[in-house]
Amino acid sequence: MYSPEGLRTSGVVELESPRRYWYLLLVAGVMSVVIGVLVLAYPRSLEALCVILGIYLLAAGVLLIVQTVSDQERGAGGLLLGILSLIAGIVVIRHPSQSLVAVALAVGLYFLVVGALDLARAITGPRRLSALLHGIIGITAAVIILASPHIGVTTLAILAGIALCLHGAFQIVDAFALRGHGPAAA
Repeated sequence: MYSPEGLRTSGVVELESPRRYWYLLLVAGVMSVVIGVLVLAYPRSLEALCVILGIYLLAAGVLLIVQTVSDQERGAGGLLLGILSLIAGIVVIRHPSQSLVAVALAVGLYFLVVGALDLARAITGPRRLSALLHGIIGITAAVIILASPHIGVTTLAILAGIALCLHGAFQIVDAFALRGHGPAAA
């Protein structure tokens, strides 16, 4: 039994390869870098920061859910992160000027879960070095943001912007590595 691409895996035909969806990772990476640059460009306004980060979290949540549905390697962690991202995005957009603490908490928890899931993937999944670096960036950003009870808008924007740019850059590199890996690449 062979698939249209001629792949055979332990007697089971591999009809859909996660490598076919490399462009979702590329879109997520580009979006992360663009949002990171926007956050770094406008670090003084809490309202602007909330709107930019909220839109990013909502879009990232949708992309994560789509990636999880199309890639069985991600497991339930991708779905959990997608749902958390959607909730955090709604919280951040819903109350943009209410509290810097709420925004910092939502962003910090997002980076914490991203980092924890990436560290878990570094232990069990493919592309371990990349997942380890993603995890370290996410956990580091989360610890710095969550450990600072009196964080300022500018500091939060700089930390979130740098973390988003680094995270996006790694996603872009991973997308092109995934695209060029094997015959199932689209």
